[in-house]
Amino acid sequence: MGEPVLPSAASDQTYVTVSPIAGGFITLSDHFFVHPATAGAKRTVPSLAFLIQHPGVKAFNHDPSKPFRMMFDLGLRKAKDRYPPELQHHIDGRAPHQLPPGVAAQLQTGGLDPSEIDLVILSHVHYDHHGDPEDFPTAQFLVGAGALDVLKNGLGGIASHQHFVPDTLPAARTSELSDPLTNPDWKPLGPFPAALDLFGDASVFVIDTPGHLPGHLNLLCRTKDGWIMLCGDAFHDRRLLTGEKTIGTWEGPGGQRLCIHLDESTAAESIRRLREFAQDPFDRVELVAAHEEEWWERNRERAFPGTL
Repeated sequence: MGEPVLPSAASDQTYVTVSPIAGGFITLSDHFFVHPATAGAKRTVPSLAFLIQHPGVKAFNHDPSKPFRMMFDLGLRKAKDRYPPELQHHIDGRAPHQLPPGVAAQLQTGGLDPSEIDLVILSHVHYDHHGDPEDFPTAQFLVGAGALDVLKNGLGGIASHQHFVPDTLPAARTSELSDPLTNPDWKPLGPFPAALDLFGDASVFVIDTPGHLPGHLNLLCRTKDGWIMLCGDAFHDRRLLTGEKTIGTWEGPGGQRLCIHLDESTAAESIRRLREFAQDPFDRVELVAAHEEEWWERNRERAFPGTL
């Protein structure tokens, strides 16, 4: 007999709410993401962002009498001209696409001023996840270990999506999490070697999910109705979780083998762990990746100001 891998609820357990937001749409060709792929198959997918609201914490120098509001990812920028020419060209190759109105405007429409966001955690620093940091003027920004080096120094231009802008995040309000391989604050959780209890109350865990890009993170949220794992780009297609497909690769200039994940084998191991986690019979856990169009269509009526 097995046993639950997630901590049981305390008698005074704190829960968070999770609200999805579609931070723009781009069109992706299946062969970049899964194998085998049907020739010419494409999907127009959202770049999902999530608002997580905690009733009140002392962490991050926050007044615990007030709700703590954080974003996990910010989707795409709200206008193409907010990107450098290299990424504008890349986005043109992802047509049809829709960038406006941006995540901040959708928060405003739903009744929340973006200045009320206390923290933004990025799953990673790709162009379709960092959104418009300048639209969140008071938020702290938090990224995984190694992500700031990627922003500053890039990855050598190995593929068109691997272009980074050093000053994307506000330097004075941005910090990087400790190395999950060496810092004892990170502890095993289920099949994952490294997890960080963000608030110290088992309501939100940051999960190290390496492979896609240095510093890639998932966020595990405890809601009153169960657990939700926000997976960023740990996987791009639900069929990778079921085992129906494997990770796609393609041939780049000069015959170079390219993959959407910087470290294909490590990404495959992260997917294996997510598959194991999703099959845990004791804990109700819903996994949601950033570009799942079918999930979005089923849940778009629960978008902010709604909750999952």
